[in-house]
Amino acid sequence: MAKALAALTLGLCIALSTFAPFAAAADKKQPDWSQLTAEQQQILAPLSSDWNNFDDRKRKKWLLTAQRYPKMKPEQQQRLQTQMKDWAKLTPEQRAVARENYKKLVKQPPEKREAVKQKWQEHQQKGAPANSAQPAPPAPGAPPAPGAVPVPGAPPAAPGAVQTAPPTAPASPPR
Repeated sequence: MAKALAALTLGLCIALSTFAPFAAAADKKQPDWSQLTAEQQQILAPLSSDWNNFDDRKRKKWLLTAQRYPKMKPEQQQRLQTQMKDWAKLTPEQRAVARENYKKLVKQPPEKREAVKQKWQEHQQKGAPANSAQPAPPAPGAPPAPGAVPVPGAPPAAPGAVQTAPPTAPASPPR
């Protein structure tokens, strides 16, 4: 789980660095989901359930992304769609952990961030399955692993055991 969150954090770091120039662009009321164009709704569909809870700055950032989307290469478009879907699947707790990990990574010296980025790229090139970083389940009756996040609505596998949500690919967090 820790490796998966570290990988998610690195992906977020890389993705967020793309959007930094747009952080100051939100200075007026941004539209609710129902006010978006059909094209914007199609591009931003993975964010639909969260959209109306976003502040204006987040909405503006995503609208600028939707504006650039048609000019992106197909691989970039697919990556963005995957990241939005993966982010939308995260629980609020997992999102908070990912944001905290990102904040910690940003504070690291450039060479440390570059090393983490390199490790992430190597991981991506290996094509490791999504669950490869998931730790083995705890023994029956064992306490949950540090940082384990219970799967909402799922009963524990054994008394005292906690099931964890599967790790996800890096996603760009709505800021």
